[in-house]
Amino acid sequence: MSTEPLPPTAERPVEDPPPGPHRADRRDHRRSDAWVVGAGLGGLAAAALIARAGYRVQVIERRRRPGGRAATDERRGFRFNRGPHALYHGGEAERVLGLLGIAPTGVAPPARGGRMVRGGIVHLAPGGPGSLVRTGLLGPRDKADLARVLARLDRADPHALSATTTQRWIDGLTDRPSVRQVIEAIVRLTSYVDGPGELSADVALSQVQLGFGPGVAYLDRGWGSLIDRLAATPGVRLEAGVAIDRLDDLDARVVGGIGGRTGTPVVVAVGGPAAASQVTGNAFEAGLGADAATLDLGLASPPRHRFVIGVDEPAYLSDHGGPAAMVPPGRSSVSLVGYVPVDGCDGSDGVEDGDDDRSAHDDRSGPAAVREGRARLLAFARHAGITDDQIVERRYLHRMSVVTSIARASTGGMPGRVGTAVPGLCGVHVVGDWVGPSGHLADAVLASAESAAEAVVAHLRDRPVLR
Repeated sequence: MSTEPLPPTAERPVEDPPPGPHRADRRDHRRSDAWVVGAGLGGLAAAALIARAGYRVQVIERRRRPGGRAATDERRGFRFNRGPHALYHGGEAERVLGLLGIAPTGVAPPARGGRMVRGGIVHLAPGGPGSLVRTGLLGPRDKADLARVLARLDRADPHALSATTTQRWIDGLTDRPSVRQVIEAIVRLTSYVDGPGELSADVALSQVQLGFGPGVAYLDRGWGSLIDRLAATPGVRLEAGVAIDRLDDLDARVVGGIGGRTGTPVVVAVGGPAAASQVTGNAFEAGLGADAATLDLGLASPPRHRFVIGVDEPAYLSDHGGPAAMVPPGRSSVSLVGYVPVDGCDGSDGVEDGDDDRSAHDDRSGPAAVREGRARLLAFARHAGITDDQIVERRYLHRMSVVTSIARASTGGMPGRVGTAVPGLCGVHVVGDWVGPSGHLADAVLASAESAAEAVVAHLRDRPVLR
C-alpha cells in the first residue's frame, strides 16, 4: 500500500489479506474446490467455513475491495462503517463467528442517559425504572402501560408471530397512542426497519428481545476488521475487481465446470434477490427492501447526548466511534440513520447513492433529494447538541440498503424465506439477509452462510476432490 497521504474524503484502499496455505499460486485458482461470488460478510463467512473443513475456496468480488455493506472507510483518521452497525449478542452472527474461532471485541452502546425526541422536544429516554419515572416523555398512565408492555415482551414467543404484522402485534400490546409510538421507535431501533404494516412480528419481537436482553456491541475499529479476519482464513483466496454477471461467466474459469453432481459447487452472495436472480438465472421473488439514509459525523468534541431516538420522526443517533476506537485522539464521532418507510421502498438490493465525496462542508452539492436528506439528519443531530463548528468530517449515504428483502407476515415471516439451494441448479447456493429461517440483518446473513457452507461441504465429500 502506498504511504502517501490520501485526500481527506477519499476511501483508503484495502489490500488483499496475506495468502493462506492454498492460495499463494495465482495459477492454481482454477482448481479450487469451491467458488464464492461476492466478498461481503456472507460470502466471506461461507468461504471461511468451507475452508475450515479443509477445502480450497476461491472468492470473486466485483468491487475493488471486500466487505460490501460491512466495509469500513477511513477519512482524516475517522473510521466510518457503512451506517450504524451492531453485533447482537446471543444472535446467529455471534454463534457462527464462534465456529470460526472469531470473537469480535467491542463495546455496548452509550444508551445510559439516552434521549428520545417527540415534537422537537428532547426527553430522557425511559431505559429503566428510574428513567421511566423521571422522563417527561409520557404521562403517569402511559408510564404504567409502557412498564407493563415491556415486562410482557421478555416472556413472549416470537415463533408464534411469523404470520402477524408488527402493526397488528403492537395493536394487541397497547391501545395508548403515546406508548405505541415508543414501541414503534424501539422496533425501528432494533430492526433498522420502518415498516410495521409489512415486517413480520417474529422479527420485531426477536430483535427487541436481543436488544433488551444480551444487548449489542459496536465492534472495535469497525466491521471492516471482521471482514479482514474472514478474508485471511487459510484456504481462502480473494480476487477483487472481477465482475461475474452470470454463472456462465464463472463456468469458463473453473476446471470441470460448476454445479451438477461432479462440478465445482458455488455460493452466490451478491446482495438481494434481484442480484441473485441475475447471476443464477433463477427468478427469486424481489420482496420489499428496507433502506435508510445514513450520516456519519467526525466531531472535534463529544456531543452533549450520545444516544438519541426519534419517536415521531424515524431517525436515530448514536456515538459509534469513540467507544469502538474509531476516532483520532481527542476526537469523537456519531452515526445517524433516517429510516425510509418500507411502503415507499423498492428494494435497492445493496445500492448506495448520494455519497458526499466532495467537500466535508459543502451542503450545496448533489441533487435536491440528497441535500434535503442530509439536511434532515443534520437537523436531527442538533438534538444531541451538535453544532456546525464541532463537525470536522462527514460521510453521507443517501439511500443505503439495510435489508435487501424483509421477512413479511404475508409470506410467513422468517420461516417463509427461501432456502439456500437454487432450484434446478445442483451444487449452487445463495446467501443473504433474505435467505433461511433464522435471524435478521447480519444474523440472517451468517446463518444462511453456515447453511450454504454445510451443503457445499456435503457436496464435496460426496464426490472425488481434485487436488
